[in-house]
Amino acid sequence: MVYYIIFIFSGILSFVAELKYKKIICIILAIILSLFAGSRIGIDRDYYLYLKNFRYVEPTFSVFLEKNHLEWCMFFIPDFFRQFYNSNMDVAKACFVFFATLGVSLKIIAIEKYSEYIFLSVILYFGNLFLMHEMTTIRAGIAAGFFLLSIKNIEQKEHLQFFIKLLLCFFFHSSSVLYILPWMFYTFRVPIKYYYYTIIISIVLVVLNINLITILMLDKIFPKVEYYIKAMEWMKDGKVNILNFKMLFAMIIVAIFSMFYSTLKERFIYFDLLFKIHIISICLFLILSVSGAQVFSTRAFEMYSVVQILLYPMIVHIFPDKMKIIGWALIIVFSCIQTFYLIDVADIFKAYDSWL
Repeated sequence: MVYYIIFIFSGILSFVAELKYKKIICIILAIILSLFAGSRIGIDRDYYLYLKNFRYVEPTFSVFLEKNHLEWCMFFIPDFFRQFYNSNMDVAKACFVFFATLGVSLKIIAIEKYSEYIFLSVILYFGNLFLMHEMTTIRAGIAAGFFLLSIKNIEQKEHLQFFIKLLLCFFFHSSSVLYILPWMFYTFRVPIKYYYYTIIISIVLVVLNINLITILMLDKIFPKVEYYIKAMEWMKDGKVNILNFKMLFAMIIVAIFSMFYSTLKERFIYFDLLFKIHIISICLFLILSVSGAQVFSTRAFEMYSVVQILLYPMIVHIFPDKMKIIGWALIIVFSCIQTFYLIDVADIFKAYDSWL
């Protein structure tokens, strides 16, 4: 019940922000969501693993590198708070709040800067990303936030600023290597038609159940690829449903936006880039899902799906003025279904509990 209250409250606040006090409301929203995520206790499957890593950080960085294969943030951030707190539990609490605050703030800042529809972007963020990024895969959530802020740098070919943000992404999550692809394709001006060709090929691979990694012998050429894939699969149970609701909606968005591509490209500065990143995310998900890398396919899609909170609301502009409510309704319904699925169907989160 608490999750739904936060969802509704966030929606109300962001709707008011559409009318006035946008910056102030965004700050309030960031504080509320940060405390909600940062003060949680044992409600998600990764919580106790993070708790252990935050509480029992290695004494020196060299020892950390020898004993762990984690990102550097898992040493430096707990070590920083260790200078201020004597209790390991207090260090862990500070780390959770810090990670949540950074993850939430980066995305709220991006929404405030780039989105014309604060309300739609916020409810999309909560239903589509917040519960996963800021309350489960918290390192990936921060990396995704930095990437979202780098959209302007990619669009305007500010390469130095982009790579600075990319380094910050790497500091929190090694999967950020995926973010090089959009920069590379966009910098070298790959036409949109090739993105369409790729997504068609990806669908064909799924239908025919063709393992591209094996065919291209990537697992033989790069043994670490096979090792990494197997390691990730061992860590999780169950198979990924390729045609899940979220993926079907993502593909519907591609079909709709492809018909209005020129119009939306002229209307929104960042549409072309966001749309192409969205297509890349779907292609990677489909290709990897039939290549024995189901968990990695989901991770890749989630790392890119942060752009959806800016891209999806643009659907409002494909409708005439008197019918724009249809676009609003589509995003609201999608966000509500996603929120319901994550809370009551997916069995990912327990009843909310907090130390506040």
